[in-house]
Amino acid sequence: MTGMRCRLYVEPGSLAAGIRVLSGEDYHFLFRVRRLRVGDALVLFDGAGNEAEATVTDVAARRATLAVSEPRQRPPGASCRLTVAQALIKGERMDWCIQKLTELGAAEIIPLQTARTVVDLDQNRAEKRHRRYVSIAANAARQSSRKWLPDVNKIININELWTLIRNETELKLALWEGERERTLVSALPNTSPSRVVLLVGPEGGFEEAEMVQARAAGFVTVGLGPHILRAETAALAAAALIGFAFGDLG
Repeated sequence: MTGMRCRLYVEPGSLAAGIRVLSGEDYHFLFRVRRLRVGDALVLFDGAGNEAEATVTDVAARRATLAVSEPRQRPPGASCRLTVAQALIKGERMDWCIQKLTELGAAEIIPLQTARTVVDLDQNRAEKRHRRYVSIAANAARQSSRKWLPDVNKIININELWTLIRNETELKLALWEGERERTLVSALPNTSPSRVVLLVGPEGGFEEAEMVQARAAGFVTVGLGPHILRAETAALAAAALIGFAFGDLG
């Protein structure tokens, strides 16, 4: 096998030196999609900063065996932790947004129900959607060689967000199309904060009352310039700017 080595996500706490047997989805991905063979090398990671080198020692019809080396701990890359509170958006665009936010280095993603959210989920569908988001983030981390998985929060109402971050002292930024004077870049401090919380609305944007609540919770409203961007585009543009300023982009 040539090129970049395959990376396989394993559950935290399960990464250990020795023999590891693969079957099911992991087997399908490595030996049907990526077509690994005996002797090929790969990397196992648990999303909590631990990695281990592994070598394929045997491939059977429905399972395979790996020889796993001693795991090693990798420190977090960026000193600034980026939390993106993203309102739910329609269709596969939310999936795409979570995938790209993971690639851009977001440390935490909080999906939100807001007043203008088009997506309406009951508890059962919300739980299924959350599991899918976690899987998307894990796959994106594997493909982008991230050592740490982002924390993907369960879907919450925006009113719960104010309580969730009430006592935090980090920089809080709310993207809002109604903000014409203060840009995101102008609101960034010269020194890196330990954490940035970025609030991004749905297709129809935030209601005025939600921005009043956001300001009361310590958020600063910011814009991205004269153009109106789609929700997922705005989230990624803002995450990239913050990553460039304080993270490990660029």
